Amino acid sequence: MIGISELPVSLANASPAQLVRFRGFLATHCEQSASRNGLEIPYCVCGQGPRTILALVAGWGGIETVYETILAFEERNRMVIVDISAFDDPDEMSHGINMVLDEAGVDRVVLMGQSLSGVLAQLYFRRNPDRVDAVLLTNTLAPKRERCRKWTRLLLAWIPFPVLRVLLRRKMRRLGHFDKEIPAAVEERRRFAGELMASQVDRCFTRERISRILKLGWCFNEEGEYSASELCDWRGPALLITSTDRRTRAEDPFIQLPCASRRSSPPRAEPWSPR
Repeated sequence: MIGISELPVSLANASPAQLVRFRGFLATHCEQSASRNGLEIPYCVCGQGPRTILALVAGWGGIETVYETILAFEERNRMVIVDISAFDDPDEMSHGINMVLDEAGVDRVVLMGQSLSGVLAQLYFRRNPDRVDAVLLTNTLAPKRERCRKWTRLLLAWIPFPVLRVLLRRKMRRLGHFDKEIPAAVEERRRFAGELMASQVDRCFTRERISRILKLGWCFNEEGEYSASELCDWRGPALLITSTDRRTRAEDPFIQLPCASRRSSPPRAEPWSPR
C-alpha cells in the first residue's frame, strides 16, 4: 500500500476531512506479502466476525483503493483483500489466492467483487466453488466469447504509454464528478475517491500490469457463458447489484441459480464509488 509520506497534495485539495480518514486507514491496516513461483502477492487481513469476505484488487491500484469497502465491512466481518496484479493466468491466480487464504487460516469465504474485481472474482469462483459460501457482485459482467477481441491488446501495444496514462488520469478524475445533485458529504467522498484513483495511475500503472489484467479479462470471456449444469451443485446465495444507467448496466452471471437475487443501485453509481 502507499505510504502516508507518499500521499500527493492533490488529495488534501480534494477533501482535507477525507484525507484524515484515509491516513487513519493507512496507519491501522498493514499489507503483508506471500510468494508463489517468484511472484509477490500483496494482501491484507483485517476485521473480525463470523464470516470472511474475500475481495480482489488489481487494475486500478493497490489495496488502498478499496479502503471504503474495507471500512464499511470490517466491523462485523473478517476481511482478506488480495492484490492479484502479478498474475496473467487464472489458474495461477486461483492457486495464489488459495495460498493466501491458507496462510490466513481461512477455509470458506463470501466472495465480493465490483466491476473489474467482479470479473476476477468469477474467475476464482469458477475454479473454487467449494471454498465460496456466497457471492456478491456489483456492476460487473458475465463472460461472453464474442468480447474476445485481439485488437484491444494490439491497441495497447501501439498507444504510447505516457499518452495512455494521461487519458486514464483524466478518466479517473471525471468519474469523481456527478451531473445531478447529491448530498454534499457523498459528493466530497466521490471527489476524494476520484483523485485517489487518478493518483494511482502514476504510482501503479505500467504497460506490463495492464497487459496482465487484459489477459485475465481475455481468459474470462474465452471460458464462455456458464452452462446450466455447471453451478447446479452450488447452493449458496448470490446477490447481483446492477445499475439502472445503461452505461454501467451489469449482466446477470448467476441469476439462474436458485438462491440468486438482484438489486439495482442508483443511476451513475460508479463501480468504485463510496458505499
